[in-house]
Amino acid sequence: MKKAIAALAVIAALIAAILIFSTRFTVADNIYVEWQGDKVSIRGKGSGGLKWQSKRGMLSMSASESVGKNLKIHLSGHSNSGQFELTADKKTELILEGLSLNNSQGAALVLKGNKETLLTLKDSTVNLLGDAGIDAKGDLTIAGQGSLKIESRLTGHKGINIGGDLEVTGNPTITIITSGQPQTMTELAPPADAPGFHGNSDEGLPPLPPGFVKYDYSGTTKAIKAKGDIHINGGIITLRTSTPGAEGLEAKGFLYIDGGIVNVEAYDDAINVGMAMTVTDGEVSATSTHCDGIDINGGSLKPGAIPAQGWDPQRAKELQNEPIYIQLGGKVKAATTAGPPEEGLDTDQRPINHIDGELIVEPDSKEMPRPF
Repeated sequence: MKKAIAALAVIAALIAAILIFSTRFTVADNIYVEWQGDKVSIRGKGSGGLKWQSKRGMLSMSASESVGKNLKIHLSGHSNSGQFELTADKKTELILEGLSLNNSQGAALVLKGNKETLLTLKDSTVNLLGDAGIDAKGDLTIAGQGSLKIESRLTGHKGINIGGDLEVTGNPTITIITSGQPQTMTELAPPADAPGFHGNSDEGLPPLPPGFVKYDYSGTTKAIKAKGDIHINGGIITLRTSTPGAEGLEAKGFLYIDGGIVNVEAYDDAINVGMAMTVTDGEVSATSTHCDGIDINGGSLKPGAIPAQGWDPQRAKELQNEPIYIQLGGKVKAATTAGPPEEGLDTDQRPINHIDGELIVEPDSKEMPRPF
């Protein structure tokens, strides 16, 4: 009997050890952060490796690889001078569940880690960020069925600024309004002996007078800027900008629209894409008051920008003829109210591959329609 009891005790100890090990490495560690003005309360059990410090509503938190596998940080409450800064060496989920943060010095959410951050908008919650909204060093995914509104009114403040890729999935409602001035504005005049200056106009348009001045803006209050790709497959996204140089949606890489509703009204380009844009589903409306509705640059594949070395000449020529706007479905409206040389859809004479779906360009461009 004693041997049996001892054996059972050993088995129980082993089971307990397994459960503890499993909990430590597989069960999500939920941290709850709530703002009440300048005060921040933190509750929930976290693993070792999670550190934080708080002062006057400004919370800085770091999570190393030793933190549990499924770290979830819940953010709620209200502060007119608050900020949440996270440095993580692993993928982390932030859950906004009724958060209102405003920070006049910069972004309300600062994500410093190189890893991806999943930003979940809890169902039926309303979340408000200002003056700048989100500044992420790595990739960012926005999901959930809640709403996020960002208002940026100060000089140089962007709604969302991302160093990597952005993905919007699920059914979130995202509204971003920016009205701040750019940090600098420089007037660029063409050389005195220049026959004219076309800007980004197509050949065949009358040249602008030699005295034409083009503004070079930096530190502009764009609604969304991503240095990588942007992939939108759900949700309702509304972007508004109203000051010089402020674009609505900018992807330095590729832009993929596979669903959702995207409505952009901007001072500068409503949608600006560094490489190429592909639409398979969803609805897109892009209107600019001073520049192009949709401006697709083709990146380093743009004619005249092919590097002299490191390219196969034949392949470079082929790439120049590949489409940089591809539409397989959905509905797209691209418009400008600025008049020539600005265009509703500007692809710098690169091919357009319009296979299916509705494409409306206002005003009509000689680039439209031009199949691949």
